[in-house]
Amino acid sequence: MRPRISTNSASVQRACIFVDYQNLYDYIDRNATDRTQPRYAIHTLLNSTLHHVREELGFYLDNPVAYADFALIGSSDPDIQQSLYLAGLEPRFVPASPQTNASEIQICVDVLDLLQKQTDVQAIFLITGDRLYLPLLKFCQRKNVRSVAITFQPPDINYAGEHSDLFIHADKFVTQTVPVHPGEDDTEEASAPVHPSGLTNTPENVSEITEETVRIALEVIEHFFGRYEEIYLTPLLRKLSDMFGDHDDPKEIVSKLSDAGAVWLEKRKGFPFNYTVLLINYEHPNVIAIHEEIMREEKQYDEEGDYEKVEDHPEENYNR
Repeated sequence: MRPRISTNSASVQRACIFVDYQNLYDYIDRNATDRTQPRYAIHTLLNSTLHHVREELGFYLDNPVAYADFALIGSSDPDIQQSLYLAGLEPRFVPASPQTNASEIQICVDVLDLLQKQTDVQAIFLITGDRLYLPLLKFCQRKNVRSVAITFQPPDINYAGEHSDLFIHADKFVTQTVPVHPGEDDTEEASAPVHPSGLTNTPENVSEITEETVRIALEVIEHFFGRYEEIYLTPLLRKLSDMFGDHDDPKEIVSKLSDAGAVWLEKRKGFPFNYTVLLINYEHPNVIAIHEEIMREEKQYDEEGDYEKVEDHPEENYNR
């Protein structure tokens, strides 16, 4: 039951995304362990991030912009700008030959200009390779604008301290990349998860969930993440922690769900780090019951036109 967003509503949460494509391309080109062109890893990262901001966070996105010296990096990959257009991003040229960090400077200038001219922007998301943009993020905070940098080199949490909430590690959004040969349709997803042998079947041992906290956690998973075939474990644990506070350990809850056969975990190879995903067993009786209840509620809301009852403050329905 995703919130229904109307761009004409005064309550719409607007966000802007600025992509330091030059830095992303250079970082991945330096650190990739295979011969896959950086565009394919970036394609996966951008698609996943756009989906996260729109679908999971519920923002309406103004035109996302990607900055790079496309004449420079395009010499080895001439289809970069076309792939950005197809993904819904505006390529913006900035010459890197006079100044190597020109994309960084231009993004800072454009964000400052945007915040001065528009007062209805609630969030700024920056996507980079290893640049932090910390002064810009702090400036946005002082303007009461949420600011997040998605980067492969976030500060160490023990070192960054108060700044740790300003960064998301980019490996959350990147699966293992595979090469797309010339002539293939690169409008489709140029990445694929790697399923380890023996872990692709649903759990054999299934038992009914009777503990209320665990059952509510399963409702939260289905409500917020049920549309995904695979669920990143890190954001899921963060969501459960937000829901239950200090009362229950999210890892223990997931362990109980796994013991009951309602979910299971699998490892994935990723760039630059491997990661864990959670999969839902849709044949589990509790999952079936939750799904049927959600379908009944959706039907009721469609008939009555009442979308505010749960969607305005979905977290409140689980903070019990």
